Amino acid sequence: MIYVLFDYWDAIRGFFSWVGESAAIMMVLSGLMAITWLGFERKRRGSFTKRKAEEEEFDITKFLRGLSYLGLVLGIFVIWSGVIGLIRNIPPSFEYRDVTEDAANHFTCIFLIVIGITMFMKPISDLPLSSIIGLLAGTATAIIVAVIVPDSAVKLIAGVINPKWLLVIIFIIITVIVALTVKFYVGVLKTISKFLSWPPIAFIIMIFCLVQGFALWIWGVSIFGLNIL
Repeated sequence: MIYVLFDYWDAIRGFFSWVGESAAIMMVLSGLMAITWLGFERKRRGSFTKRKAEEEEFDITKFLRGLSYLGLVLGIFVIWSGVIGLIRNIPPSFEYRDVTEDAANHFTCIFLIVIGITMFMKPISDLPLSSIIGLLAGTATAIIVAVIVPDSAVKLIAGVINPKWLLVIIFIIITVIVALTVKFYVGVLKTISKFLSWPPIAFIIMIFCLVQGFALWIWGVSIFGLNIL
């Protein structure tokens, strides 16, 4: 049983190692995902160039919706590829290493991080994410306090306030603080995600990702020779 678990862990570790070394492939996959944004957002907005969607319900195919949610998983891999590429200075492809240089292409890595966050945020843009994270943080904090505080301290606190009410107060305070903080940052990320998925912008992203991805993957060159780090 232990051998099987180690075998699975080796496979998972090998997969994420491959993702970190495959920035060019992640660029191509990002371009393909941008195609689903074109279809999804054009259907939702009712036009290729319309900035705002209509408030009434719209009918979207299960295929497009499923592909949109697939972007959540792909976004994690894309972010991982960009971050690991920067940290470990990994070239985006073997061809790039042989033709250009044995180092990361910083423009590609940074772009992957941004587009990966967009992929991750888009499917969950309608969820009350800040409230969910706030509740989880408040619950976790209350549980940790209840577990780590010794009985002697509980008796001392009981002389001032009911420990149960103290846990409730801690839960509320942590939940509100975390929810408000997360709401601000998530709001910024959602705004960026909506802008990048606007069909005209998504079309540009699609073209760029495919051209840059195949250029790195097949020819080992970048259409932008920007290395700033």
